[in-house]
Amino acid sequence: MSSYQALKAEDLTAWSGLAWFWRINSAEDNQKSEWMNEFYRVNWLKAKVRYDRWSEELKLVQHEMCWTVWWFQKQELEWRARADESIKNGHRAYTKKQASMWAEFVAEGMKSF
Repeated sequence: MSSYQALKAEDLTAWSGLAWFWRINSAEDNQKSEWMNEFYRVNWLKAKVRYDRWSEELKLVQHEMCWTVWWFQKQELEWRARADESIKNGHRAYTKKQASMWAEFVAEGMKSF
């Protein structure tokens, strides 16, 4: 009886690991049964799928961060080109300010990502 615990709501969720009652080693034949082998296989496959899904998500997020920095760089280059083409001083000042803003985004993105 010392190996049994009170059941809690988190013991019954499908997203946590194996609950304590699946890991009780009191019945030797229970651990060797086909049903338990199938149970462990299914849980292993579920864990592998979760791992694969999160690994893929990590790769996607890393690429998205690179794409974001590249887009910031593109905006900076466009505003610098507009500054070079500006005839009026006010327009040139505004475009240089915009180019500077995008350059700060690039620097911050490179530092953060």
